[in-house]
Amino acid sequence: MPRVAFPLAFALLYAACGAPPASSAPKQPPADLTLAGLQPLQLKNLALPAPGLITSGQPTEAQFEALVQRGVRHVIQLRVVNEPGTGWEEAKAKALGVRFVRLPIAGGDGLTVDNAQRLAAELQQAGSDPVLLACASSNRVGALLALKAFHVDGVSAEQALALGKAAGLKALEPAVAARLQK
Repeated sequence: MPRVAFPLAFALLYAACGAPPASSAPKQPPADLTLAGLQPLQLKNLALPAPGLITSGQPTEAQFEALVQRGVRHVIQLRVVNEPGTGWEEAKAKALGVRFVRLPIAGGDGLTVDNAQRLAAELQQAGSDPVLLACASSNRVGALLALKAFHVDGVSAEQALALGKAAGLKALEPAVAARLQK
C-alpha cells in the first residue's frame, strides 16, 4: 500500500466510525409534541408549561405508547405505586425503551424541598429529550413544579405559583402557597 493511502484510509475510517457528529445543535422536540399535536390523545389536564415538558393526569397504556411514538423518552410519574390505575408503567416503559422514574408524592405531605430537588435532577437528566410528568390529575405535578421553580430555580413565589397552575395545580394550591417561602 502506498504511504499516502494508509493515512487517507485511516482518516476515512475515523470519519466513518469515530468522528463526532458534524452538528452539535440542540435537539428540537418533534413537531407533533405541541399542544395541538398532543390534543388528539385526550390526556387529562394536558399542558406544556415549558419546552419539551408535557404534564398531564394519568395516561392510559395507549396514550403512553402514543407519547413514545411522538418522541417522549423520559416519564416521571408522581403517583404512589398502589394508587388505583397505576403500577403498570414500569413494565410498559421498559418494553418501549423509555426511561421511567416513579417519584411518589402522596398528597401535601410529599410536597417537600427534597422532592422538588429530586424532580429537578430527573428533569436535568432528561436533557433536551421530551419528558412526560404525570400524576392522577396533574395537581401534584403543578404543585411540585411550583416548588421546584421557587426552591431550585429561584423564581418568585408569584411566578412559581403561576407555573404550577399552568401545569395543573388546583386543590393543593394552599399547601404550595404556604411552602413558597424562603
